[in-house]
Amino acid sequence: MTAQTKQQQLKEIEYQTKMLDNLKKWIRNLIILSSVGVVIAYWALKLQEGLAYNIIGVISVILIVICIVLCVVIGLAFKNGKANVEKIIQLVGK
Repeated sequence: MTAQTKQQQLKEIEYQTKMLDNLKKWIRNLIILSSVGVVIAYWALKLQEGLAYNIIGVISVILIVICIVLCVVIGLAFKNGKANVEKIIQLVGK
């Protein structure tokens, strides 16, 4: 492996690690958003009465489901990205 190729791969490791950190932040934000959705859904569906509150509750439940699906997709992307970084580290180490 030439020095330039090794340098490029080290930059790629650094870049992908930074992107993995961004994915962690997205997952954290989605978990917070889904938690807020749970509170709003509980408030609207259990503690309040009326059509407007039912609509707010249903929208909150939909928000929760979307956040959970996105967490799963981003979690899978994080897992695959981490495996990719490990492969590059093994290549650079040889």
